[in-house]
Amino acid sequence: MDTGYLLQCGTCGTRNRVPHANVAGRRTCGHCGAPLIPSHSLPIPVTDDTWDAEVLDSDAPAVVEVWSPHCDVCAQYELSVCQMASSLYGKARVLQLEAEQNLRTAQRYGIKGVPTVLLFRAGQVVATLVGPQGERGLREKLGL
Repeated sequence: MDTGYLLQCGTCGTRNRVPHANVAGRRTCGHCGAPLIPSHSLPIPVTDDTWDAEVLDSDAPAVVEVWSPHCDVCAQYELSVCQMASSLYGKARVLQLEAEQNLRTAQRYGIKGVPTVLLFRAGQVVATLVGPQGERGLREKLGL
């Protein structure tokens, strides 16, 4: 089962996991008790070891950016990915897989270049898109 969403506290900076069951409820930081707000949602890092639980077993649709730290386009796309995590909070989970550190998963999905965006619904690949993608198109492909 996936671990929900990742919200960063605006007061102390702590990253908090928010389960699906509490997406619409009142959320507070586990460290300082400050209110958490959806606009502070962050992309969730995913690895070979956490892939099945975070993506394939997800209760929500998943948008996965496959990236590399050596990719200039990936660095430019980072802000858009973070903005998607905020605007899709409660509708879809936004995750990031570093390709070079997670070769098993990158090879499993035939990743040949970065950035690549994988869209999942109910554990199944809906689309594989090469290059930076706009949120509007991703929403349409996921039916959101």
